[in-house]
Amino acid sequence: MIYRFKVWFEDLEDVIRWIDIKPSHSFLDFHNVIQDSIGFDKKEPTSFYISDDKWRKLFEICLDDMGISDSDNPEPKALMKDAKLRDYINDPHQRFIYITDFLAMWTLNCELQMIAEDAPKKEYPLVFRSEGKSPRQREDSRFKMLDDNEFDALAAKILAAKAGKNIMEGAEEELLDEADEDDEDDLGLNEYGDSTDEDFGMDGFSEVSDQ
Repeated sequence: MIYRFKVWFEDLEDVIRWIDIKPSHSFLDFHNVIQDSIGFDKKEPTSFYISDDKWRKLFEICLDDMGISDSDNPEPKALMKDAKLRDYINDPHQRFIYITDFLAMWTLNCELQMIAEDAPKKEYPLVFRSEGKSPRQREDSRFKMLDDNEFDALAAKILAAKAGKNIMEGAEEELLDEADEDDEDDLGLNEYGDSTDEDFGMDGFSEVSDQ
């Protein structure tokens, strides 16, 4: 027989994979087929968590033994390669929480949908059905290449930003010129810098007569 799990991103509920896997398979097998189904590279630390019906973590099954104790969860941890699915299925709708890359915290929910007969000519585990396009594993520009459409969109944004900056700089220069003219008017100076007020001398200071 096989287990059929529905697997979906916690924050992207329209990205769904249905995965068929045998009870004798390990959580490492389950991990590998999930990573393949969403296009991730299997390089990041990852854990399954046995969950209750309210999606609360109960027990951790790790990809690797990191040698770090978890004070919030003192229960012993199992390793994926040693843990068989059949040993952790005790509910017809058994739930697991799957977290990969503990910096990005990609979180997927896994829920048992049905138990069915396996097909003799099929190799398990397999992706029975797939919906939605997976997100990029790494959005950092150091790790991804832009396709043509993304490059054109980025170039258009840069040009628009540059044009906006030029417009703003021109407006600022115009405002500064107007402010300078206003200052000159307030001091009683004409466009040649001379005094236009009879009470002021040629140098712009008032004449003081000796009394």
